Amino acid sequence: MKRFLTASLAVLMLSGAASAASAQDYRRDHNNNGRYDSRDRAYDQGRHDQARREDRRDARDDRREAREDRREYRRWARGQRLDARYRGNGYYVSDYRRYGLRAPPRGYRWHHVNDQYVLAAVATGLIASVIIANH
Repeated sequence: MKRFLTASLAVLMLSGAASAASAQDYRRDHNNNGRYDSRDRAYDQGRHDQARREDRRDARDDRREAREDRREYRRWARGQRLDARYRGNGYYVSDYRRYGLRAPPRGYRWHHVNDQYVLAAVATGLIASVIIANH
């Protein structure tokens, strides 16, 4: 009788452990498409606040990328300030005559941004002139 009780208790314990393991795998496979990231580890270890912080950080990054995408198609106008990211050498037009542009006055440079030639002050980025490119 003792053997029967011991064997049935062992079977119950093994089946309980197997169902718990399968439930945990199910959560990972179907909610995260098989990925297990730091949020899952934080949640498993009881650090729910860290998982929430990481979720908020991801949402902030998504909003920042959306803002940057909206700025890409901006039309510049005289009197605005050219963003600092467009004032680097990557957008600088050194051969302005090739594009039919006049020589920039002292302290100004031509920048090619989104099919527009922008004449902006080197120090402040203040836009003096905008010409739409003809390609």
